[in-house]
Amino acid sequence: MATVKGTKPKHSVGPEHVMNFPILDLGYPAQSRRTVSIVDTDVHVYGLEEIQGSKLPIGIIILSHGRCNSAKNMHAMASGLLGELHRFERESAADKKYPRRKVRDYVVATIDGRNHGQRTKYRERNLSYDVNPLHLMDMASTIEGGVHDHRLLLDFLPAYLFPRDESVVDEFMTVGVSMGGHTVWRLLREEPRVRIAVPIISMSPEALGPNLVFRASQYGLDDPVYTAQVRRYLETPSTPGVYKGKKILSIHGGKDDLLPLDKSQPYLDKVIRENQANEVMIWVDPEAGHKISPEMVTKSAWWLWKWGFSKPVKSVTWAKL
Repeated sequence: MATVKGTKPKHSVGPEHVMNFPILDLGYPAQSRRTVSIVDTDVHVYGLEEIQGSKLPIGIIILSHGRCNSAKNMHAMASGLLGELHRFERESAADKKYPRRKVRDYVVATIDGRNHGQRTKYRERNLSYDVNPLHLMDMASTIEGGVHDHRLLLDFLPAYLFPRDESVVDEFMTVGVSMGGHTVWRLLREEPRVRIAVPIISMSPEALGPNLVFRASQYGLDDPVYTAQVRRYLETPSTPGVYKGKKILSIHGGKDDLLPLDKSQPYLDKVIRENQANEVMIWVDPEAGHKISPEMVTKSAWWLWKWGFSKPVKSVTWAKL
């Protein structure tokens, strides 16, 4: 295993990637889970049994884990998201002032990222600069690999779930944590089919490259391996208007020192200006570091319910005859 001169190798996962995943179910019971394989990619889908017999179209939430985590870690959060969506559905139907109606059913899909979980081949390539001088390029490659994997799901997951066209999937939404959030931002920027998303404790594409270089300097690497090709991938500005019409909730930890909001703020402000009011929003959990909190799960579910799974019930005012 390669090490950076002058540093002590750390063979364990850094504390910023050790999270309390079990609490993310928010106390809801585990949802049904079915695993399908798209050739060699196992996809775990939560909530299918709960919507059996429904005639509504389906929206699939692709939930992406962070670096050094796996799809298995997302089990509780999948149940938390679906539990909250069920709650919002019940409460919205009973809301006399601002009622909303469900327009599609919801399920959650997870997969292992490249070189993570059951796909792990070279564990040290997931680690940071202290043991992996190629960390910057490995991060870029893993993020882009995640984009390809998401597109595979967009193209083929409905066919594997419903091989006889038993149901219709008409929307994909994405939620990603940390590295998974970086992938979500890439999809928002490059994939027209992804319109509704929640990147959590992550960075917009334009901010990520400079932050990775800064992190290298903290490990004593003043000149990390950063080729012109990778630099273009990470730092090429977004085309003006590329996020227009997208519904994005960017969630951050107020005490996140690894991916601080202030590094992304200028880019996020630009995205907000390009969209209609409330279509792009920032929400900060003031007490959270580089961790996902139960409150973040609730906010994510609320965003998906509002933009992806429901519509306001229009009130009709009858004119006097």
